[in-house]
Amino acid sequence: MDEKVFKRLQRKFFYVPLSIGWALVIIACLLVYLVSRVQTITDIENDILKAAAGPYFQSDNYVYVIEVENHAPTTYYSPDYFTADEIQFVVNRVTDKTAQSTNFSHGQRRYLYISNPITQSGRPAVKYTIMDCTKSYNYLKTLGVTLICISIVGMLAIFLFFYYFAKHAIKPVRQSFLRQQELIANASHELKTPLTVAKTNLELITGNPSSTVKDNTKWLDSAQYQISRMHSLILDMLELTKYDADRINQERTELKINDIVEGMTLSFEAICYEKSVTLDYSFDRDVVVYATQAEIEKIVGILIDNAIKYTPTNGKITLRLQKTRRHAIIAVTNTGVGIEQEKIDHIFDRFYKVDSSHKETKNSFGLGLSIAKSIVNSLKGNIKCESKLDKYTRFTIELPLYNQEFTLRSKHEKHKKSSQKLSDESKSL
Repeated sequence: MDEKVFKRLQRKFFYVPLSIGWALVIIACLLVYLVSRVQTITDIENDILKAAAGPYFQSDNYVYVIEVENHAPTTYYSPDYFTADEIQFVVNRVTDKTAQSTNFSHGQRRYLYISNPITQSGRPAVKYTIMDCTKSYNYLKTLGVTLICISIVGMLAIFLFFYYFAKHAIKPVRQSFLRQQELIANASHELKTPLTVAKTNLELITGNPSSTVKDNTKWLDSAQYQISRMHSLILDMLELTKYDADRINQERTELKINDIVEGMTLSFEAICYEKSVTLDYSFDRDVVVYATQAEIEKIVGILIDNAIKYTPTNGKITLRLQKTRRHAIIAVTNTGVGIEQEKIDHIFDRFYKVDSSHKETKNSFGLGLSIAKSIVNSLKGNIKCESKLDKYTRFTIELPLYNQEFTLRSKHEKHKKSSQKLSDESKSL
């Protein structure tokens, strides 16, 4: 997957929702205008019908009446709003038998009229009721311009939103792909050396067919050691992959971690004694989290093992397990040279080593802290590192305390999945 693929994906994230958004804005504005237009024209028609039915009528538009006998106007009912020229034009228009439409305009004005036969002084006549609809049509024109402006602003806002959204929507995809690439590249690099060494050892053995197993013990031990290293790397990578894919262990449950943390700490006492490192620890009681024993053992083991590697002879390692109102705090502190701030920013990166030349880390792959961070993140916790040069380094883990509601919900989801699985199996049978 190259940059062109990401650009193509970004365009899809941009153009598809943008088209939908623009279409919705245009349709919404059109619907508003059409509904308003239909309602306005309906109101005009109702008003003119009411005006024709009676002499007294209140309307937002101006109305006047012309009564015509023998094709000549005889009576006018008109407010002062209309001028004589306007009245004459309207009279000529409504009495024009060749006119096909009851709608007409004069200058900037719009008119509508209806005719009704009447009897005037015992003689037949025609009554024309005319309405000046300019105000209503001006309202529709203003509404149309306003909706066009709103649609332009809305489309621009949608354009900017989805442009920003498209750029950020593919970031997780890009990061995931780059992390996979980085993992493969680093794993290939780390596997290359032990594979080469093991291959060379086996070639030395096969190059001397008459030699015995005893004669080749050195080469066999070396090959076995390199194979063990590769096995360890593959297991660590599988561990990372499991948490990256969010395949959370379904066996998590309410777990009191006091004894687990204490047991892991005591298991390192012998190593600390051999290195002349003091191991000090203290534990709060009844610290309960939602996890598995293997996960707690893994993260505690990684932190203590890492502390031992970087603690000089006659140094000190301190482990504290504390309980706050909402969190379980595991803090591991070791004396030593410390870590520079720019290196702390990369301390949890995969295959990253603070000091590759350090004798204790030559055979390390730099995945331990990455695994610890992945486990802590999956437990909805937080891990951080702080250090002061030539003084100390401290890793602190915060894990949420056991929550009954969260656990019941998790168990319900687990039970639901199990029931669905049994149902599917029953159907297949």
